[in-house]
Amino acid sequence: MTRILKVAALQEKAMPRASIKEKMEQRTLPLIEEAAKKGAQIILATELCTTDYDRCYGAKDNDIFKEAETIPGYSTNEVAKLCKKHGVYVIFPLFEKAVPGVYYNSSATIGPDGSIVGTYRKTQVAGVQALEKMYFRAGQDFKVHETVFEPHAKFGTIICHDRRYPETSRILAMLGAEVMFCPTAAPGYAHGVHWGNLNIMRAVDNGMFCVYSNRIGQEGVNNYFGESMIVDPMGEVIASGGKEENAVVMADLDLAKVDEARIKVPTLRDMRGDFWMKYYSPTYDKLVG
Repeated sequence: MTRILKVAALQEKAMPRASIKEKMEQRTLPLIEEAAKKGAQIILATELCTTDYDRCYGAKDNDIFKEAETIPGYSTNEVAKLCKKHGVYVIFPLFEKAVPGVYYNSSATIGPDGSIVGTYRKTQVAGVQALEKMYFRAGQDFKVHETVFEPHAKFGTIICHDRRYPETSRILAMLGAEVMFCPTAAPGYAHGVHWGNLNIMRAVDNGMFCVYSNRIGQEGVNNYFGESMIVDPMGEVIASGGKEENAVVMADLDLAKVDEARIKVPTLRDMRGDFWMKYYSPTYDKLVG
């Protein structure tokens, strides 16, 4: 039996200093609705889509914590209405307030009945140019979900900077994922090989489909370049958002290609986790002092 999954990545235009309600009503919710009407079964929004990511640069901005939301909360509840209306999954990234003083760069997966299926919290919090570590605690867990409808696809989520650590996508593959979703907020310095090549290799490394969303447009000092993409298990880019603002990037995923790729290049079969682990600790601990 053919197993086809239709997915969509939203390439959301930056809306600097707009309120959460404005971003939701004027951009994100209409894009989710558009994707669902076009037949998407799983829809991916962009990293921290209700927050101006440029505020993670420079001196710590304590006011940004006022924008954090609980899960469930206003934004996830609004998305849940559309999930239930259309019978779809939405992977919705946001600034999460877990408990007083503890915040995460998170992504809630909302199911076709409107319930929160799970929440992934970014495990590799960025400290390159954006200083996320001043705002977010690192997550501690990976999860893979299976769609309740045909083709019963197995999927998981990582977030932006996680891509730079091959272990994150590998763990999802080990847990059974056929599709990896990765919301990002990637500006100019993350372009070139840091975008296309890296995204493609995560698909090739693990023989799975990889779906990447990115915001687009000017926000503070940064220009977000878009180019959201969907990559098949052999590394072919099968859909791209280019430079289009508020684009819905869609593709039909033939999940049989996951098995085909893993037969041709059996990295999961041949990986030696027990062997590698002896070099992660204590060797790496000694390396970093």
